[in-house]
Amino acid sequence: MFKKMRQMNIEINELIQKNLTYYTLSFTTLIFAFLFFNISVISIYNIYQSNKTLNKSYTLSIYLNNNVSQNSIEKIEKNILSLDGVEKISYINKELAFKKLAIQLGLSNRGIGNPLLNSFVVKTAGEKNLNKAKVIIDEIDGVKEVVINKKRVTLLDEKIKRNHKLIIGLLLITFLPIKIMIFNIMHSSVVSQNHDIEAKLYLGMEKKEILRPYYFINNIKFISAAIIGSLIFLNLYEFIRNEIVGLNYLVSTIQAGIVVGIIIILVSLIFPFLSFNLIKVKR
Repeated sequence: MFKKMRQMNIEINELIQKNLTYYTLSFTTLIFAFLFFNISVISIYNIYQSNKTLNKSYTLSIYLNNNVSQNSIEKIEKNILSLDGVEKISYINKELAFKKLAIQLGLSNRGIGNPLLNSFVVKTAGEKNLNKAKVIIDEIDGVKEVVINKKRVTLLDEKIKRNHKLIIGLLLITFLPIKIMIFNIMHSSVVSQNHDIEAKLYLGMEKKEILRPYYFINNIKFISAAIIGSLIFLNLYEFIRNEIVGLNYLVSTIQAGIVVGIIIILVSLIFPFLSFNLIKVKR
């Protein structure tokens, strides 16, 4: 066993010395491939999280009758919160709302009758739950009117659909660095040495024995490039998120790091098993 390990170590050193320029270039290519791969993955993750938030932002306004007591308002609020799909409910007092409106318009509210009504703003998960909630809330005692801003709903629907298309596009683009990562290090490294490999095969050496050093180098190179490329990405992500105004809505660097870490662990575990089946050398 130790003899085989010593022999493989010698072969690995010879391969690296003989192909130092190639391994350096391919390793650099892999790092950039992983950098691009992580950008695509975290972009998909950010858009997915954005869609989850948007899906919970379907809003309806509930206006109450003037004669509704405080106890009735509390009961109405509990009834609404018990409905399926309701994410959030906010009570708007008509007096406070009228004062804010007067300040915004630069008017004095003294001596002016308050035309506003006490109301709720309700957010639901999805348009279906919004419409179901409206039908039920319309029948609740004390509710005067339930209003859905159809223009806002349409804009939300369009944005969610646009984000879905963007996710699909990014998933397709993500296959490019995956292809580079796999075939760059596996296919070209063995094909570039095909003459030597075939010569050893004709001398009677086993194919697995010949290819083992290549697989070992490539697996180490793959995992190292994955870690380095991901660390570079996370540092860039942290800088962009903190330094560029208006991008604080992106998921935190910790969340991005967890997603990237899971991906690195998975590809690092799966790749060595796949690598033995990627290259076929004729005997």
